[in-house]
Amino acid sequence: MSGKDVSETVALRTPAKINLCLRILGLRADGYHELITWMQQVSLYDEVRIEPGGKRILVYTDRADVPGGRENIVHRAARALQEASGRDALGARIYLKKNIPAGAGLGGGSGNAAGALWALNRAWRLGMRKAELSEVAARVGSDVPFFLGGPAAVCRGRGERVEAKEALRSGWFLLVKPPVVLSTHEVYGWSRAKLGREGRDFDETSGLVRLGKYEYGNDLQKIVFPKFPRLESLCEELIRQGAVRAMMSGSGSTIFGFFRRKGEAERAAIRIRKSEKGENCECFLTTPLLETWYSKKN
Repeated sequence: MSGKDVSETVALRTPAKINLCLRILGLRADGYHELITWMQQVSLYDEVRIEPGGKRILVYTDRADVPGGRENIVHRAARALQEASGRDALGARIYLKKNIPAGAGLGGGSGNAAGALWALNRAWRLGMRKAELSEVAARVGSDVPFFLGGPAAVCRGRGERVEAKEALRSGWFLLVKPPVVLSTHEVYGWSRAKLGREGRDFDETSGLVRLGKYEYGNDLQKIVFPKFPRLESLCEELIRQGAVRAMMSGSGSTIFGFFRRKGEAERAAIRIRKSEKGENCECFLTTPLLETWYSKKN
């Protein structure tokens, strides 16, 4: 992320994420799932522009399927920052250019919220430390604290406990987004009956295909694939096209495949777009990010 002087407009980009592993450990007393997940930020970005001023928080988006105003998570993040700082009179206009699909399991909204917290802290001259911002982020959404760190981390609890890990240093991720929008809340609701009682720990010695030192898999596929078999067929197609591994990101509906070489991923994208299984799908060729998105100008 980069920004101009704090008295001016702040322009930044916030990345997507993929879940290389997502394990459900059980249900918490507060109704959330206890989970552990290994997440990696990738090179697909939304654009965020913040113009500080006035006394209201105004959020605008460029897509009909992404609401603006109070319904957007960015508005909730800005209000949470106002409350945490005791500066309710501060205002801003926030513009979102959305390139990351919504309802896709890629964390686009959570990344936008984290970007807004980072930028408004500067624009409003609040001087809050990263730890303080992370506390605010945890109140906004489960994945938001991850986007204040990164580019890779293991997250625990409902996702708010973030432990930074070394990022993947090579390879290509082909993201395939079918014309299916899944609600995170709804998917986790489906999982309560089937996964809520399956207590387990994160297995670093698994025989599954691994990237780095962590297991590669997603428990939510057991819930989503029977309801949306096309997603499972896209996983199978990515494997046929040469992916080392293919799986669903987060609560879906994006399916991604890991390729060791760019050319292999590019050819797979072309074939999937032309195939019946890939009809009306969006494909994004991405690489793992090696540093935090606010550590350099972009």
